[in-house]
Amino acid sequence: MIPDEKKPVPWGLPPLRAEVLKRRQAEASAHSQGHAAYLPAEVSSKDAKSDVDDYYPPAESKGYTLLQPQRRPDVMTVRTRMIVFLAGMMLMAGAVVYIRFVMYDPRVIDPSTFSATTLGTSPDTLETVDKLLRAGFDQNNTVAWDRLAEMTDMYGHRMTGSQAYDHSAEWVVKTANSQDANLTAYTEPVWVNQWTRGSESLRLFAPTRDTGFIQIPLLGLGNSVATPRDGIEANVVPVHSFDELHELGHARIAGNVVLYNFHYSTYDAVVRFRTRGAVEAAKYGALAVLVRSITPDSEFHSIHTGSSTRASIPAAAISPADANMLERMHRRAQASDQLPPRVKLVMNARLTENAKQSANVIIDVRGSTAPEEIVLLSGHFDSWDIGVGAMDDGAGAFLAWEAARLIALSGRLPRRTIRVVMWNNEETLQRGAKAYFKQHEHEIRNHKFAIESDIGVFEPWGLTVKADPIMVTNLKNYGADLIKILGAGNITSPEVEGPGQDIAILCENGVPCAGFLSVNPENGAVPGGPHWEDHYFRYHHTNNDRMEVIDKHQLRRSAAALAAWAYLIADL
Repeated sequence: MIPDEKKPVPWGLPPLRAEVLKRRQAEASAHSQGHAAYLPAEVSSKDAKSDVDDYYPPAESKGYTLLQPQRRPDVMTVRTRMIVFLAGMMLMAGAVVYIRFVMYDPRVIDPSTFSATTLGTSPDTLETVDKLLRAGFDQNNTVAWDRLAEMTDMYGHRMTGSQAYDHSAEWVVKTANSQDANLTAYTEPVWVNQWTRGSESLRLFAPTRDTGFIQIPLLGLGNSVATPRDGIEANVVPVHSFDELHELGHARIAGNVVLYNFHYSTYDAVVRFRTRGAVEAAKYGALAVLVRSITPDSEFHSIHTGSSTRASIPAAAISPADANMLERMHRRAQASDQLPPRVKLVMNARLTENAKQSANVIIDVRGSTAPEEIVLLSGHFDSWDIGVGAMDDGAGAFLAWEAARLIALSGRLPRRTIRVVMWNNEETLQRGAKAYFKQHEHEIRNHKFAIESDIGVFEPWGLTVKADPIMVTNLKNYGADLIKILGAGNITSPEVEGPGQDIAILCENGVPCAGFLSVNPENGAVPGGPHWEDHYFRYHHTNNDRMEVIDKHQLRRSAAALAAWAYLIADL
C-alpha cells in the first residue's frame, strides 16, 4: 500500500523530494532578497541572480540536489601552491647570495675579526698590505711569467758554470735596473765547479730483437765520474734497498752494474739512492750504478737527473719503465736458462773544480728608516742542463723578484730593506749560499727574516716557519686576518717541509726562516697531505721542466702573497 502524500508519515520516512524542492525554492528566494541588499545599485538583478546561483544550484538541475548550500572550497589550487613554492625558493636563494657575497666577501678584510696582533699593527702598514694583496687579483699583471718566459726562451737552461747561466744573470740585472723603479740589482761573486755531461749511452744486449740490442735512454747524475773510454760492459743486478745490497755482498755485486729499482713513496724516502747509491755500490766492487728515476710516475718513460755524491764509479738515471724491464729480464734469467740482462754503458762526463767565478744575483728595495736591516726573499737561479728550469727554480727566483717589484710600486716602502737573492749552485754544492754567508757574515745579525721558494710555485698556500713561538703566533694571526684572501695565510712547521736548502745556513745561525709553499694543482693536496709533492716531482729535473708547467695567474697570486708577508715582517 502506497501512503497518501497529504497524510503525515508516522514511521519516520524521509521527506518527499517535492517537499524538499519546494522548501529550497522558498529559502533561495529569501536569500536572494537579502543578498541583493548588499549589492551596488548598478549591479543588475540578472547579475545578482547569477551570483546567488553560484552558491545555490537551480532547482531544475538534473541529478541529486544537496540539502545544504554548496560553497566554493576555500583552498589553494595546485598552480597557486607551485607559485608560492617557487617564490619561497627564490627568496631562500636570494638570502644565500646576500650572505655569501654581500654580508661576507672572501676578498674583504674584516677588521671586526682582527686578532690583537693585527690590531696592534700600524694602519699605514695594513693599508699597504691590503694594496699588495689586491695586486694578486689583477688579471692584467703577468710580468713575472712573461719575464721568465723571455729569459728561458733566449738562454735556455742555467747550469752552474755555463755561459747560459752568466747570460741569464746579466739579463736579470739589466732588466731590473732599467725597468723597475726603486729596485737596485747587482751580482756578487761565487766560485763554482763546472760539471759537463758529455756524450752518454746505454745499450742493452737483446739477441731476440732485430737489431740485437735495445738503446735505453739515460741521464748521467750530476758530479758522476766518466766511464773508461770504451765504456763498461756487464750484467745488471737489481736491488731494492741498501740492506739488500749489503746482503748480496761482494760475491754477487762485484763486476756487475747495480740497478736501484725501488718503490717510490715520497721523494725524501728514496732520494738517498740517487745521492749515495754509487758510493754504497762501490764498496762491494760494482762497476757502475743505474738508478730508477725519482718520480711518482711509474708508467711514464721519463728520466730525472739530479746530484749524486761523487764516487769512484759512474752513476746514471733511467726511466721507471726501463728499470722494470731490466728487473723482469733478471728474474726470468734466474728462473730459466735465459741470459741475464747485459748492458754497455758509456759516459763522458767531466768535472772541473773551481772552474770559474760566477755570481749570485741580488735585487734590493732599500728600507725607509732601517735600511741596514734585511728581510731576504729567495729562490735558486741555477738549473740542470735539461729543460729550461722554469719550475725548478726559475719560478721561485722570479716569485721573489716580482714580490719586491710589487712592494717597490706600493707607494710606501717598508722600514727594512727587502733583498732578493737568486742563489747559484743550489743543485750540487750550494756554493752560492756559502759565498753569500761568508761575504755578509758581519751583518747576519741584521737579517731579520729569510724566505725561500724551491718546491714549485702553484696556487699559494702559506709558509713553513722556523722561528720563535711569538713570531710564529704573530704570523699565524696575520695569515688568518689578512693573507687568507689569497688562500695563502696558512702556517706550518719544518716537520712538514723544511724552509729551504739555500737559507739553511742562515737558519742555523739564528735567522728566522720560512719556506713558501703551494697547493698541488692536480688534486688540491696541501702541504703535509698525501701526494702533495707529486705534481712537482713529475717535472723535477726533467726535459719537461718548461714554461708550460707554470701558470701565470698562480705565479702572480703567489707573488702578491709573498709581497704581503714580506712587507708585514719588514715594516714591523
